[in-house]
Amino acid sequence: MGLQSDTKKKIIQEARKLFAERGYNGATTAEIARRVEVSEAALYKHFSGKKDIFLACITPSVFVPPKMNSDHNPDLVRDVIKARVEVIRSNLDSFNILFRESPNHPELAKMFMEQIYIQDKSMEQLLQKISNGNLTPVQSLLYELGITSAIWSILNFEKLQEEIISEKLPLDHMEDEIADVILYGLLGKK
Repeated sequence: MGLQSDTKKKIIQEARKLFAERGYNGATTAEIARRVEVSEAALYKHFSGKKDIFLACITPSVFVPPKMNSDHNPDLVRDVIKARVEVIRSNLDSFNILFRESPNHPELAKMFMEQIYIQDKSMEQLLQKISNGNLTPVQSLLYELGITSAIWSILNFEKLQEEIISEKLPLDHMEDEIADVILYGLLGKK
């Protein structure tokens, strides 16, 4: 059973990369099988079809819950942002698939919401706490999606800048920079 499980993991791993690179329509089961070094028929021992493989690829491979050890708002914000950055960094291909394909596959967004946002209430709780409960559900969702989208964009930019920019932007303290924007606004006054 271990070999079957390893093969299934490898299929998901390689398919995730392929779907992130080419999208759903650009990826084929033949190419997935080639990358995994199995026959195309072997894929169907683990999955019912391309869509089933695709949906398995969106499942986050790493979930990092925030520590939330402090009642001090700035520390809480930093802990939650650091955890969110780590979740996105560890699952960047899944997030790339989600952002690219969810308009054509709405079930992806639903799955991801269930796996990340519903499971991890820390961002919602944090936003309500620092706003003294004054955020509406829509405002809370806008903040959360905005923060997640910003982190995703920055991490993709970080990956791209290695290839296109000779002088890199310093992104070493990205989590703190995002936390400062949340805490102090665009003017950054502490």
